[in-house]
Amino acid sequence: MIVKSPLKKHDIRPNLRKVPKPDAQTSPGSSQKKKRKAGRESSKIGIPKVKPWKVIVGSLIISALGLMYLTHVFSTQQSLREVQQLQAEYNRARAQYDELKLEYDRMVGPAEIYRKAEAQGFVNGGPAEQVIIIER
Repeated sequence: MIVKSPLKKHDIRPNLRKVPKPDAQTSPGSSQKKKRKAGRESSKIGIPKVKPWKVIVGSLIISALGLMYLTHVFSTQQSLREVQQLQAEYNRARAQYDELKLEYDRMVGPAEIYRKAEAQGFVNGGPAEQVIIIER
């Protein structure tokens, strides 16, 4: 015994393209309506008309934005120059500070203090770990 399955129906989307019916083409009134519709559709497909005042307003807005952008760029460059000038001034002041601090450290450092003490007649006590002997 042979068993056959029923045929499956596939879901098919409907045809969305409009196909003219044969009786509609023969009537004279329908051809005039189609010509009118075709004329309207062709005008909609073309480039939309732009009014001159919109072009003028658009160009003014774009030029104002461009002017604001250029002003911003120039002010940013001026700020950058000022920052670089301040950095150079800071570096000069820092170098001068380091030089003066080194000179100060040499003046108050141990070697300088020992030299001044010897010049005034003091005797070097040597290392602090020596044992001091007191005679009675």
